[in-house]
Amino acid sequence: MKKETKWIQFLGGKGLIFTLVVFLLIGSTISIFQQISFIFHPLQIIFKIMINPVIFALILYYLFNPLVNYLEHHGIKRTYSVSGIFIISIGLISLGIIALVPILEEQVKSLSSHFPKYVDNFTHSTIQFFKNSPVEEPIRLASTRIQTFTNAFFDRLGSYYTQALAGVSVVFSTLTTVALTMITAPFIAFFLLKDDHKFFESLLAIIPPRFREDSREIGKTINNQVGAYLKGQVIVSITVGFLTFLGFLLIQMPYTGTLSMITGFLAIIPYVGPIVAFIPSAIIAIISSLNLFIRLCVVWMIVQSLNGHFISPQVMGKNLVVHPLTIIVILLVMGDLLGIFGLLFGIPMYVLIKICITYLFKKFKQRYNNYYGEIAPYEKTDFSKKNYLDKQ
Repeated sequence: MKKETKWIQFLGGKGLIFTLVVFLLIGSTISIFQQISFIFHPLQIIFKIMINPVIFALILYYLFNPLVNYLEHHGIKRTYSVSGIFIISIGLISLGIIALVPILEEQVKSLSSHFPKYVDNFTHSTIQFFKNSPVEEPIRLASTRIQTFTNAFFDRLGSYYTQALAGVSVVFSTLTTVALTMITAPFIAFFLLKDDHKFFESLLAIIPPRFREDSREIGKTINNQVGAYLKGQVIVSITVGFLTFLGFLLIQMPYTGTLSMITGFLAIIPYVGPIVAFIPSAIIAIISSLNLFIRLCVVWMIVQSLNGHFISPQVMGKNLVVHPLTIIVILLVMGDLLGIFGLLFGIPMYVLIKICITYLFKKFKQRYNNYYGEIAPYEKTDFSKKNYLDKQ
């Protein structure tokens, strides 16, 4: 082997130079793709059209798959069990829409018109409480900003119908997208539930044989992690919303249906969601009476305690290995980058990326051991679902 010159050694050796050349080529490739990005525009359109139905279909798949597997284990064919589950679900959803939508519509209209008044009264009471105190001015500024934001938000909400008439094409496009999602997603979910093994085996058949076992392990790990999160958060959301509804009924909370629906929906967002959902309920309760606010706090603590100690642990299990601090950072970053989509699906996206990076790092460690293992080899270089979960 030819000895390296002093100049090559000074620059860091051939290994470092090769690495820098690789990074330079990667950067050049990215720059070239940016220059011809118009070629990928049709793919972007296809992705935007398909992403919503696929995500919704995956949620339905992970939600119903345990029940379908249970029925199949007891002798019912998957086709029959999937068909029965979908027919019953469509029937229950239709009955719920017929029974609940008129009530919720009335409550939403009433809340939209009265909530700014609740906020005004709340901020006025807060300013009076802190009058002649060192924090009076900061409280006054914060209250003014809250009032401005609330009034602007509900003004936009109140003028939605007018804006809709002015922008019929935009509204029609949005409604079309929603309708296509609601129609196509159940069909995708139906065939996923019916032939999930065939679907995943077909995907594996495309992958070169050398990488199939690794791909199978990655798929199992992603299925375990992402599936646990999506299924768990939907069940937690429905359960928390229902328990909140019962609690609000008992304490005679105004706008019970609307506020419990908001609470259930925001329960999908870990840690941050319940705090945000508590704010409108607390404002309405404080303005109504101190007694109602105390009862609200009791109900809220009971529901959140049940969720934290019983519901989430039972539903989610110990499969989702993401630290709470990591979850908060993900929500902050993804919420800023992707808005509501980032808040809802930032954690599954993080888990997906983390699993792939973990696998690639395992492969790097194996390659390192092949060349430098006699000096100081890496340990635990195999990737599997069991190793991934145990490592966490």
